[in-house]
Amino acid sequence: MPDGRPRLVVSRCLGFEACRWDGGIVESGVAQSLRDQIEVITVCPETDAGLGVPRDPINLIMVGDDVRAIQASTGRDVTDELKRYARNTLDELGRVDAFILKARSPSCGLYSTKLLDSTCGVVGLASGVFAEEAQRRYPGAVFLDEEQLDRLGLEGLLRLLEA
Repeated sequence: MPDGRPRLVVSRCLGFEACRWDGGIVESGVAQSLRDQIEVITVCPETDAGLGVPRDPINLIMVGDDVRAIQASTGRDVTDELKRYARNTLDELGRVDAFILKARSPSCGLYSTKLLDSTCGVVGLASGVFAEEAQRRYPGAVFLDEEQLDRLGLEGLLRLLEA
C-alpha cells in the first residue's frame, strides 16, 4: 500500500445503496465500518450496466462451453453488458488491495453463485461476471464476500491487508 491507506472495491449493495435486483440492501456492519479507515470504491455491475432497480433476477447458465448471464423471466442475455462494464470499470481503477463482493451474485459472487444448465438444474458453483474478470486482472488482491468479511471482522481484514 504505497500511500499507507488500503484501497478496496466493495459491492454497493453491502450497506451503501439499495440496488439489489429486488430494490433491497444487505446490511453489513463490517463493510460500513470500512469507510473510516480505508478508501472504499463501490460498484454495482448490474445497475451500472443499465439494468435498473428493481430488475428481473439473473442466473448464470451454461450455454455450450460458455457461461452466460440470463434474466430467467425474460430470457434476456445480459452477459455482454456486464462484461463491458467490468472491463471499463477495471480499466480505470488502478491500484486495488482488496475486493469485498456480494456472495452468490451473478455479477459479484466469488465461486458461490449457482451455475445452471439449460433446464435450470444446478451443475456447480461459479464466480459472477464482474468477480471473474476482477480475479483475472488483480491476482494479488484479497477477495472476500460479505459473509467471509463478517467472520473475519475489520481487524482481521486489516491484518490480512498488511501481510
